[in-house]
Amino acid sequence: MSWVQAAALVPGPGEEGDVFDEEADESLLVQREWRSHMQRRVKEGYRDGIEAGKAVTLQQGFNQGYKEGAEVILNYGQLRGTLRDW
Repeated sequence: MSWVQAAALVPGPGEEGDVFDEEADESLLVQREWRSHMQRRVKEGYRDGIEAGKAVTLQQGFNQGYKEGAEVILNYGQLRGTLRDW
């Protein structure tokens, strides 16, 4: 079982009695803490993935635009040079 699935099985806040109950099972508190940490890690991983995807997409778009722009400006320069000599 993956850690994401394991974190999903741990009950959330308000589902299992009082947090400050002295008779509460220590493992329950550990499970809640584990779930909280895993939820944060999943969110951080998602954000990191979004940022990495944006960077790759931005670079690819720049590369494509640069290539197309260079081709257009080269053709423009050749046309302008031809007309100037005419």
